[in-house]
Amino acid sequence: MKMLLKDIKDAEEGLTKILLTPMEFKLSYNIERILNKVVSQVKVIEDVRMGLVGKYGSKDKTKNDRVAVLPEKYEAFNKEFIKYLEKESDIDVKLIPYELLERSNIKLSPADMMALRKFIAEPVPVVTKVQQV
Repeated sequence: MKMLLKDIKDAEEGLTKILLTPMEFKLSYNIERILNKVVSQVKVIEDVRMGLVGKYGSKDKTKNDRVAVLPEKYEAFNKEFIKYLEKESDIDVKLIPYELLERSNIKLSPADMMALRKFIAEPVPVVTKVQQV
């Protein structure tokens, strides 16, 4: 599935939050598989970010030679990083069935739900049979 890099990056935190929640095997397996692929992508994103920090930063003598983005170059750094996060990546994951999450008693904030939204399959509508009179 194609997904923006920023959506993949945002999903990592929500997936990590539910990582230690006990849940049924099928859901646990699905989340673990997605998280492994997300973490792999986030590592690449972080490598790119650190490359940009090196490009737009310099060593800070007051902070043990830690490289930091220079204030006068922060806007250019941020613009380039945001542009990078707008790129699409093809991530091979199976969507989490909505019904499995609903049954699991996992508590998610609305912000976490927004971050995970692209990884959750839409709920299957419940069809009720109407009796004709």
